[in-house]
Amino acid sequence: MNHSKVELTILSGFLGSGKSTLLARLLEGDHASGKKVGVIMNELGEISIDSSFVPEGTPLKELLNGCICCSIQGELSLQLAQMLSEYELDVIYIEATGAAHPIEIVDACTHPSLAYRTNIHAVVSVVDAKQWEERNQLKPKVRKLIEEQVKYADVVLLNKIDKIEPDALEPLKVEVREWNSKARIFETSFSQIDPSLLKGVHIFEERDPHTPTHAHHHLHLRTFSQKLEGPLDRMRFEKWIKKLPGPIYRGKGFVQVSDSAELYLFQFAYGEIMLTPLRPERPIQPMLVIIGEELDHKRMEEELRELQSLSSIDKYKY
Repeated sequence: MNHSKVELTILSGFLGSGKSTLLARLLEGDHASGKKVGVIMNELGEISIDSSFVPEGTPLKELLNGCICCSIQGELSLQLAQMLSEYELDVIYIEATGAAHPIEIVDACTHPSLAYRTNIHAVVSVVDAKQWEERNQLKPKVRKLIEEQVKYADVVLLNKIDKIEPDALEPLKVEVREWNSKARIFETSFSQIDPSLLKGVHIFEERDPHTPTHAHHHLHLRTFSQKLEGPLDRMRFEKWIKKLPGPIYRGKGFVQVSDSAELYLFQFAYGEIMLTPLRPERPIQPMLVIIGEELDHKRMEEELRELQSLSSIDKYKY
């Protein structure tokens, strides 16, 4: 039995910042180096999308339909204890929902029953550079959360720098440094970074008091989850997403589009839609998850059924 402490790396950052892409890169590097890796993943919805980034065979525990920093903080400690007892691991990654405060996650991971078995190596906060640049346009509580995620990180990935003007990068780094003078700051696109730069840098053994600011509680975030039974017309689907009322913070899922036989990974963050072809190793149910405020579930279900129906009609029109 391996009695050495297991490395814990906490992945923080607001919805759509690039945490799951970073997780996939870290897992790839650890598997290549022969490390035994586990993942604990928290999502607000009833259906997990981000777990598709985790290679088959990797020990995985999912905390669904809740936020680590409020309703299921105790469950995280329990799941972590169970993972430690069930598997002999070198590393565990904890990917929190974007609505979570980093310190609440650290608190859950440092339960007295866990402290002697684990060692927090890093709290990594992934920041959408464009969103950070324009954060004063966000709702105050969302802005506060993003700033807190930077403040309490050991490493800040200023991600998606390809979406901002080159001369805006240095001023943004200065702003990040003003919020956190101790963290390592890296600029990235698609969360691409040398994993070794994220190891063994945890610095918040003594933490300042904080006021819980997680958006899930204060902004009444709602999650819409829907399985899809048929393909969608790409243009109609994208138009529908962009016309959804109210703030939409995140969209993700697996969709089939009518002009292709492939399955696509759907991502929506900060007004931008991405559809990436997938070649899954195992069967995947097409589904959609939308995270926002004041979501009208009944209306969204009806509109999605109509979109699928229109695609079916188009298919047989000719």
